[in-house]
Amino acid sequence: MAKSKVMRKPLKILIVGLLYPLSSWAGGFLIYEHGAAATGMAGARTALDGDPSSLYFNPAAITELEGLQLELGTTLILPYIHYHPAGRPENPRTYTSYRDGQYVQLAVNDGENPADATVKLFTPLHLYATYRIEDWGLTAGFGLNNPFGLGTYWPRSWDGRFIAVETEIQTFFSQPTLAVDLARWLRMHQSVRLSLAVGYDLVYGTARLGRQIDLRAAEALSLGQLVAPEGSMRLTADAWAHGWNAALYFQLPQAFALGASLRSGVRMNFAGTGKFFLGHSAQQAADILGLAVPEETTGRVTIDLPWTLNFGAALLAIENLRLAADLYLAFFSSYDRLELKLDCIEDGSCSDTLAPPAMEKNWHTSLQFSLGAEYVLFRNWLVRAGWGMVTSPVPAETYDPSLPDGRRQLLAAGFGWRGGWFACEAGYLVAFWSGEKNNRVGEGDYLNPEGRANGKYSTVSHQLAFSFLARF
Repeated sequence: MAKSKVMRKPLKILIVGLLYPLSSWAGGFLIYEHGAAATGMAGARTALDGDPSSLYFNPAAITELEGLQLELGTTLILPYIHYHPAGRPENPRTYTSYRDGQYVQLAVNDGENPADATVKLFTPLHLYATYRIEDWGLTAGFGLNNPFGLGTYWPRSWDGRFIAVETEIQTFFSQPTLAVDLARWLRMHQSVRLSLAVGYDLVYGTARLGRQIDLRAAEALSLGQLVAPEGSMRLTADAWAHGWNAALYFQLPQAFALGASLRSGVRMNFAGTGKFFLGHSAQQAADILGLAVPEETTGRVTIDLPWTLNFGAALLAIENLRLAADLYLAFFSSYDRLELKLDCIEDGSCSDTLAPPAMEKNWHTSLQFSLGAEYVLFRNWLVRAGWGMVTSPVPAETYDPSLPDGRRQLLAAGFGWRGGWFACEAGYLVAFWSGEKNNRVGEGDYLNPEGRANGKYSTVSHQLAFSFLARF
């Protein structure tokens, strides 16, 4: 019975590793930069019209765009992430090993060595098209962007390698939209602007996850022949999903504007393949433990991307100047647990002991508040500036380093040039945040202790956006 327990525990820990990196995708890196004009104003665009990027911030505002308009661009995102370890506690966790002919208790590294994540450039895109049908008071639009994504790549030897080494997700939202000029239909368009929009979201997502596998249970059983054996696993998966959005826009010309935009939550049923890699010592450890590690196995996990809600207000009473404020809510409370299902269990080809228990998450709502200004300079030139703050939806007890989150401060600036039929925009935003990990996430068991990687995670993210627009 003791041997059976030794066999089950390490393999179960391997599969639990599939779950850890999923815990912070949306909360840690919900992308809100989907147009250079918005980036230069820290995202304060829900109550403003002027370019096709309204398809993301407030689709109802596209009724203010004449004819056919196109916008294409990208955002260059470069995050720098530093881990400052908490240090060895006074009473560290220990595990049993074998040294110099005797069994010994060794301290578990729960956070002792500083590390920097590998610097990686991410380039989410944005593509928008709008066309106003004058006679009908309708505007059709199409948008393509990446509202959720990015990732982290940690060194293979860092303290938290048993939690995550690489975590990356991409989501592509395709959004056909129809906006109705209600003010025109109600014959009020000479004095006010009022419009309503509804849209459909077709979502495709990909994920790549990786972590190291702790096999230190074999140290004692090998009588010291093996020291700190490790394997690794990688999971790749994808998913299709559907959602919808709706928006309202109101403007009293030369005075103020108001906007609101609602986007439904999206359930992503990711399915993919997990591959396991064992070197010579790791294979020896697996053999000693009586552990048959498959080369690969298929699995499924469901991630609920949150409902989001934007509110915006803009002051238009000052000539050549527009001032805007935005409140953006992401309702992560729907993300309360995470459960992995393995196909080999359902078809009976592997033991049901591979299935880890569902993991409680209990996230809450995150909030972004932004202030922005746009000033027309020299007729065709525009300058912009913005400030914002973002709260984290991740509770302290479930915080992990796969995509470390925290309360953010945003500073932004930008400019644009607009000619008769062509325009180009540039926006820069820098975000600062940090978070403290002091919990049991990353803790294994008495056989394979893994490592919590407790400490402080600090991030500085530079974001440079470019957009090119054409009007016909």
